[in-house]
Amino acid sequence: MRKILNEKFLLALTGAVLLSASFPPLKFGFLATAGFVPIFFLIDKIENYKQLFRYSYIFFFFFNLFTLYWVGGWSKEADPFLMVGCVLLILIHPILFFLPIWFYMFIKRNLGKNFHLLTFPFVYVLFEYFRSTTELAFPWLTLGNTQTYYIEKIQFIEFTGVYGLSFLLLIVNILFYLSLKKLRFKYFLLAVLIYILPNFYGALVLKNSETKSFKKIKVGLIQPNINPWLKWEGTLSEQIELYLGMTNEIIKENPNVELIVYPETAITYFFLLPQYRYHFNFFKSEIDRLNVAILTGFPDAKFYDDPSQAPPSSHLIKETGQRYDAFNSMGLFLPNSDEVQKYAKIILVPFGERLPYADTFHFLIEPLQWGVGISNWAKGKDTTIFEMRTRNGELIKFSGVVCYESIYPSFIRKFVNKGAQFLVVITNDSWYGNTSGPYQHFQYSILRAVENRRSVVRCANGGISGFIDPYGRVQKKTKFYEKTQIADEIKLNDEKTFYTLYGDLIVYLSLLVVSLSFFTVLFKNFKTKSENKNA
Repeated sequence: MRKILNEKFLLALTGAVLLSASFPPLKFGFLATAGFVPIFFLIDKIENYKQLFRYSYIFFFFFNLFTLYWVGGWSKEADPFLMVGCVLLILIHPILFFLPIWFYMFIKRNLGKNFHLLTFPFVYVLFEYFRSTTELAFPWLTLGNTQTYYIEKIQFIEFTGVYGLSFLLLIVNILFYLSLKKLRFKYFLLAVLIYILPNFYGALVLKNSETKSFKKIKVGLIQPNINPWLKWEGTLSEQIELYLGMTNEIIKENPNVELIVYPETAITYFFLLPQYRYHFNFFKSEIDRLNVAILTGFPDAKFYDDPSQAPPSSHLIKETGQRYDAFNSMGLFLPNSDEVQKYAKIILVPFGERLPYADTFHFLIEPLQWGVGISNWAKGKDTTIFEMRTRNGELIKFSGVVCYESIYPSFIRKFVNKGAQFLVVITNDSWYGNTSGPYQHFQYSILRAVENRRSVVRCANGGISGFIDPYGRVQKKTKFYEKTQIADEIKLNDEKTFYTLYGDLIVYLSLLVVSLSFFTVLFKNFKTKSENKNA
């Protein structure tokens, strides 16, 4: 008995190691083609659903531990709330992964004839999609995210999105499993063929991209490398002087730069409020003098004249009884224009930035806030399209998202459908130190570029900042913990991909297959009971 249990444990651990090693920053994405193979063999040995839960939990616990350890920050400045949140995430998150494994065994027990193998890619892709919904969403571990270092392979996601990449990897896993179980070399060859087939399409696309012409604009990035735990203590004057000083430097080096991007909450004050009018006017006068557009992150506020009309999750000023919402925002400031185009972050990190369903559980907001003054943001409402004119008068449209939002493919395509010619991601990944997290986050932007054929401009506080072309190729990037400013020409695109236009069709197909499988089992069981009753 002990031998069997040890064998099951080793199968679960082996699968977790293979799957974890396939994620960035390790460049072993090919291991994702075998990460589920030990689990399929493990399920063959499972006797009941209790055992299934135990060993699937072991598998996904170690997978989450090895891949998401960085969430706690684990530095001397890190807030204890962040560390506790990391521990809870690694302990609780694996439970969710039991759902597709349960369904796999449910179909296996009730339908047989390898239907469970046929349905598993659909089940798991559907699970990945639903992990990106609701205010508790955390779709960081989407299987397709493992392939970002293989630029040729990922080009086909302009049709399917990242979930199509996950689907392909799951099919290959099943074929490798069959090749080992049945000792049939044909399954192995078919698996290899399916895995490398996208490379031929990708190579053709990349070759043709060299002759394709794009309109271009030169963009600059400021990476100040400020300690994220201390930057909220600096004065507004110090922050503005720092960024404007680096802005002057980048313009000296690149006089034809048209847009300069600052990172998330580069300015930590509500500097659009009247009490900061002096600083705002100075900032705007410098933009006019430099004749350059600046996109920067900053907190924004909305005050409610009637406190009774404010959401329950809004902030309360105890001295006056006034209520307001605070937004993790960005704004586009144009030279010789008083207009400020704004975007407020819509998808907020669960617990870290906002308590899920905060308007319902508002009484938990205060005890669950962490100590750096950025939790309990309000949710933005609109997918903004920023507009600016270049110095030669050409109208440019683009969109910006904040940090965590960049891992949501269906969310990003909304901006492109509204007319964005390129995408900007502003972030502050320094919370997590020089760990796997910031590198994973950077790599995931490559997928958003390819899905929508849009350049991605990524500006981070302490790294990693950079430029990604519409084919996922990194044009230029910074190092982590580097104070620097860089600039590059980026390609503008007005064409929309199949994925941009039609979205996650593979998810709808998966929902159909899973539903049919489930109701087939119900019908079969109902029919069996009826026959037994009539016998």
